Amino acid sequence: MSELDVDTEGLNRSGEAVKDVSEVLKVARDEYMDKITSYRGCWGTGEFGETFAKKYYQGLGLVVDGTEALVKALESSGQSLGDTSSKFKKTQEGVIDHVNTSTTKKH
Repeated sequence: MSELDVDTEGLNRSGEAVKDVSEVLKVARDEYMDKITSYRGCWGTGEFGETFAKKYYQGLGLVVDGTEALVKALESSGQSLGDTSSKFKKTQEGVIDHVNTSTTKKH
């Protein structure tokens, strides 16, 4: 006989922890954006300033887009772990109820 035992509470906590990481990344991303954009224009608005700004902000979009994609992936993964936990818990409860009902009917 095989046995399937899933720690649904632990699985659910893991999902919440993954979602917490996504929240930390959101805060880090926002702080990064605030800091890097706070310097906008401090090197001047002339030709030199505009040229410097293009290089300074060159990778900014990639960082923001990459971080956003990572945040969404972590949120989705955390939600998936929570959903899986709920499904396993419901299945386990159904099996236990079925076994208890079958055992009660035999006596």
